[in-house]
Amino acid sequence: MNSQDFISSGIIELYMAGVASEQQVRELNAAIAQFPEVAAEVEAYRRSMEAYVNMQSINPSADVKNRIFSNLNNTPNLQQVLSETDNDLQPTKVVYMQSSKRPTWKWIASIAAVLLLGSLLLNFVFFNRYKEFKGYKDKYESLLLSQNSILSKSNLYKTRLEQMQESMNVIQDPKVFKVSMPGTKAFPTALATVFWNKESQQVYLKVNNLPEPKADQQYQLWAIVDGKPVDMGVFEMGDTVNLLQKMKVTGKAQMFAVTLEKKGGAASPTMEQMYVAGKIPG
Repeated sequence: MNSQDFISSGIIELYMAGVASEQQVRELNAAIAQFPEVAAEVEAYRRSMEAYVNMQSINPSADVKNRIFSNLNNTPNLQQVLSETDNDLQPTKVVYMQSSKRPTWKWIASIAAVLLLGSLLLNFVFFNRYKEFKGYKDKYESLLLSQNSILSKSNLYKTRLEQMQESMNVIQDPKVFKVSMPGTKAFPTALATVFWNKESQQVYLKVNNLPEPKADQQYQLWAIVDGKPVDMGVFEMGDTVNLLQKMKVTGKAQMFAVTLEKKGGAASPTMEQMYVAGKIPG
């Protein structure tokens, strides 16, 4: 070690505190002989300790000193007592207790600095790992959302394809009668079609051209049986207009018609709101 390394090692402080090991004392003595700056540091430390002791010392007052000497002079046979006491006293064996070595503040500061540096390093590493994990997590969640969206659309397309296939099967079935329902005089551009399977008595409706109703209104299909209207159910608009919608069953009918009613349907048709109507062929 050079002189500065030795000065900063803490051996001087251990030596002045009386807790340095024999090896450390030998090293210090060698450094004092080799490096003048080490000797100067030892001397400066010694002077600092002496100044501190002198600063903390308390001189007794003159009154206390006089009282002590007065008591000593008035004590009878003091010399005899002291002589007898000396004869009775046995030599006391002095046992030197080895002082426990305590790290100096420089050592503590060095350890604290190492711990702080290690903590900062771990924080940096864990922060980078956290950023990487968060990035992977965000990517995973994004991919998961995309997958769910694709799966939802796939299921929707599958359902729509099945519905279209069912509609094609109904239209192409030779047992099904096609009943065209053109618009009435009040609504000449309206158009809808009924597909009726007389064998199963199932009725399907296809909206060709009907205006979108208000939120509190709904279209309703009617079958005219023996001159009387029979409710065949309400139906939806929107995306379902391109598909056949299954309505109620009927055993016989002479014609079909569609009226616009309040939402949920009516018990009897509103004639002035009849949009389309068509007779069954034959």
